[in-house]
Amino acid sequence: MAIFVTRGKGVQRYRAVVGLVSMDAPRLNAYQRDAHLTSLRARAVACAPAQGGFLVELEDTLFYPEGGGQPADAGTLDGQALLGLQKTADGRVLHLLAEAVEVGREVALELDWARRLDHMQQHSAQHILTALALAEFGWPTTAFHLGPDRSDLELGQDGLDLAALAGLQARANEIVRQARPVRTRWVSAEEFQTLPVRSRILPEGFAGPYRLVEIEGVDLNTCGGTHVASTAELQAVALTGTERLRGGTRVFFLAGGRVLRELGQAVAHQRALGELLSCPPADHPAAVSRLQAELREAGVQRRQLQSELALHLARELSRGPQPASLHRPEADMACLQAVARAFLELCPQGLALLTGKGLFVLAGPADRLKALGPQVAAALGGRGGGGAGLYQGKAAELSPAARERALATLRSS
Repeated sequence: MAIFVTRGKGVQRYRAVVGLVSMDAPRLNAYQRDAHLTSLRARAVACAPAQGGFLVELEDTLFYPEGGGQPADAGTLDGQALLGLQKTADGRVLHLLAEAVEVGREVALELDWARRLDHMQQHSAQHILTALALAEFGWPTTAFHLGPDRSDLELGQDGLDLAALAGLQARANEIVRQARPVRTRWVSAEEFQTLPVRSRILPEGFAGPYRLVEIEGVDLNTCGGTHVASTAELQAVALTGTERLRGGTRVFFLAGGRVLRELGQAVAHQRALGELLSCPPADHPAAVSRLQAELREAGVQRRQLQSELALHLARELSRGPQPASLHRPEADMACLQAVARAFLELCPQGLALLTGKGLFVLAGPADRLKALGPQVAAALGGRGGGGAGLYQGKAAELSPAARERALATLRSS
């Protein structure tokens, strides 16, 4: 039987000949027959109310439900946005929609192709990386996660970093350039036992048939997800980072469009850095290193000046009326504490209230602060605590009137 189908953007409309499916294979949905199919018409066979809308079953579907580490597809049915997908125990796919669909009516399915292609690229890249890591480097994969921005696989080998993984990345991209075919097929339980399948971890009690994904000369593995038809569709694979695990390493990677997006962002960042640093990319490390050295030197000078300023302000406070008071709207807690400590050295039995940007510090003898600290905090609409001659906290109100109330509390003590 000959049918016409519409494949992914940039791929021409073509005529496909549908042959007989092996008697061992289950009834295949459109996403299983052709992962590049982007539109389809199918009849609704069931519709029932559900939490969040209606669950609709179709005689066929474009949409891959979540499974095997791969997220579900997105798209529309007769213009309605697909809210979710569910796969039943017997393999039926249910579509969650906001509005009901009349049973027996034919609906138009449109796939979010960009999302599908992205998922295919990441999933097929994972198969390549996992197969090469095991066969050529002896690193088994223990887990895989396809994320919205980057994906990762967990390798059962600790101590790996990007330098150690350079060979794996190079080999993966060599496979990409070779445009190796990627095929899927169904086999019986008997045939499955005779094949060099990489992974045989399947649900308990599963008796087949088995869906296999083969990357020619690289990998043969059980998988229910959607994949590219050729490794060339991956464009490129990049390993972008690692994370240590107990007894293993998590490896982050990008494939296809994600590599191009990351490269575009890197180029934009490089251009922006060049403008900020006024030098070409090759000189960026040296320029940043120079700026860091200047920043460290400036930090030393700033701390020196802060210490001198704190001592100067403390002297002024110790010579003035008691209890002493200082308000600097721009002062942070470190500045207030420095002045308070310097004040205590000059005037151990004195009291000083220092306030800054939403903060306060009360300096004085520890035995007096125990009672006075909470009273001052209450006058400033705040809370605090402390010890060793300092009571500090945040203040909700630092108006002249609020500060005067706090000072009045100290004067009356």
